Amino acid sequence: MLWLLVTLCVIAIGSCHWLAAMLSQRPQHEQERLASFGGGAGLGYVFIRLLPELASGGHTITKVVGTEAYLPTAMTESLLFLTTLIGVIVPYVLNVVTKQVPASRDWTGAARLASFGLMNYLYAYSLPSLLTTGISYGLLFSVAIATHILLADRTLAFEHPKVYRKRFRWIGSTCLVVGTLHAALLHPVSDLTLAVATAFVGGGLLMSVFREELPSPNMTRLNWLLAGLISMVGLLMLATAQDTTLLHS
Repeated sequence: MLWLLVTLCVIAIGSCHWLAAMLSQRPQHEQERLASFGGGAGLGYVFIRLLPELASGGHTITKVVGTEAYLPTAMTESLLFLTTLIGVIVPYVLNVVTKQVPASRDWTGAARLASFGLMNYLYAYSLPSLLTTGISYGLLFSVAIATHILLADRTLAFEHPKVYRKRFRWIGSTCLVVGTLHAALLHPVSDLTLAVATAFVGGGLLMSVFREELPSPNMTRLNWLLAGLISMVGLLMLATAQDTTLLHS
């Protein structure tokens, strides 16, 4: 059952790389609706699940790995947030350098492609363990990642159609497969590895939510954004309530 869910999620995420080109050709009002809904859903996941998970992850890691004596919980939590910050700042810096220094496009393009592939790989690698800790959370995380990929890729597909068709979507899909195979060969993933992978991917998701998935005010469809936000928050709160009930039963 676990690996069936993993396969279905990876196929769904991989298909987003190929659907993005079609989405980029859709009418602008349709793209604005999807971007608003996806931005709301991503925002809900970041604040209701991702950030609380990072905050509590330090205590879990120090307890399981046994690092209390030389690495306090507060320091572990700070290191996890540092990993998230790296996931935020790396794509941003690369984008800034690309825009401001046109001559750097060769190496920044390769670096952005590597960062893009790494996020796909880490998502697929950590997915089986995420589903093991909570199927609802793993599926909702997949929804958030799918929205991120679909909306970020449609921009790439529109601005760089040839490069996207020949490189980006192929590399993205390949990294998903490699990450899944790696997880299958070395499952389960340790708590430390899972936390670091989730933190880095979460940083990329956080950056995407605020920079790409939340449209500018004059392009936002507020009802769609609120629908995505309320849907994600409601599902996450329901999953949390079910986990709490099982814990006390």
